Amino acid sequence: MLALFFVIFLIIGVPIGITTGMSTLICFQQNGIVTEVIARKMFAAVDSFSLMAIPFFIFSGDLMVQGGTSKRLINFANKCFGWITGGIPITTVISCMFFAALSGSSPATVAGIGSVMIPNMIDAKYSKKFTVGLICAAGSLGIIIPPSITMMTYGVVAELSVSDLFLAALIPGIFIGAVLIVVAVIYSRVKQFDKSQRPTIGEVGQAFKDSILSILMPVIVLGGIYSGMATPTEAASLAIVYSLVIGMFVYKEIKLSDLFKIAKKSVVTSSMIMFVIACSKAFSWYLTYEKIPSAIAEGILNFSQDRVVILLIINLLLLFVGMVMDSSAAVLILTPLLLPVVTNLGVNPVHFGVIMIVNLAIGMLTPPFGLNLFVASGISKLSLTDSIKGAIPFIFILIAALLVITFVPALSLALI
Repeated sequence: MLALFFVIFLIIGVPIGITTGMSTLICFQQNGIVTEVIARKMFAAVDSFSLMAIPFFIFSGDLMVQGGTSKRLINFANKCFGWITGGIPITTVISCMFFAALSGSSPATVAGIGSVMIPNMIDAKYSKKFTVGLICAAGSLGIIIPPSITMMTYGVVAELSVSDLFLAALIPGIFIGAVLIVVAVIYSRVKQFDKSQRPTIGEVGQAFKDSILSILMPVIVLGGIYSGMATPTEAASLAIVYSLVIGMFVYKEIKLSDLFKIAKKSVVTSSMIMFVIACSKAFSWYLTYEKIPSAIAEGILNFSQDRVVILLIINLLLLFVGMVMDSSAAVLILTPLLLPVVTNLGVNPVHFGVIMIVNLAIGMLTPPFGLNLFVASGISKLSLTDSIKGAIPFIFILIAALLVITFVPALSLALI
């Protein structure tokens, strides 16, 4: 019954948070459960010190976007790699990797880097379809490379160390970036794109000098987390202060009058995420109350005892869910269902977190609801249909990378 209401609400276009909350409320009433339980569960879900990191990272990311960080990162990457064959798409991927370590969001990464690099790639005669496909794929790293908002959500739900999850996602994120760079170079060589003029050492040095403060931010934030000197929440607070200082007093691209607008945008985004988290907690509690997770685990294990088969089935499920559902909501709803299954198979919960996030990242460029597609389509002025055509080859490339990450656990567990 819960699934029926959930699907009906989704089909008629009800937002995911309200869909989750209303479905749960209806099922509570039908089963005679006191509805005050929903309020208690929703409050308990967001009454978490760890979750405070999410609005903080969102605010710091918005400050970095407004503060001119993206164009400085792009300029430095372009000076380093723009002169070789495939230099412009390489610059795009590397800039996305850096920006992902600042924003923690895929759509923000596509918007921040795509607004500059999509016109540059089109001016360099790269096809719009390839350009949009590449920026959507590289932008998906926003929820993989730490600090990832979706990864923090998984850590809270699975009761795992967020620091360990960040470390686990680092190598897979770099691996996916490297795969995209190789694809970009091969494409550029096949199409025989011209090289640009090689910059002087002085020009590279000046670009590095201009961008050094932007580059240092993820180093400071993640270094504080990994060294144990700061929790993710404390590191996120530090990121806000750092972003404000360089945006207002160093780059001078944030004015005092801009702060309210930036804060308002961050509050709206954070409120949406927190509401989804609160409703999903009540939803998950009801699933556990009805013993649905154990039933699903038993059903999957009865279908097959083969670890490879089960992991492939779970990957297919996650890829499908990523196509139609927000990544944070998917994590909140599916983690309690799937984590018991994979732990029974001996899969490390941290490794499974990386598998889940990579699946959902692919969903960011997969129709019908891939957010990256909508953002890139708007920037490039390419129709959504053509944007999807451009993204399809990259979807298969990312799925190939996903399979490597799934069946080579060392990629995720080497650093923890």
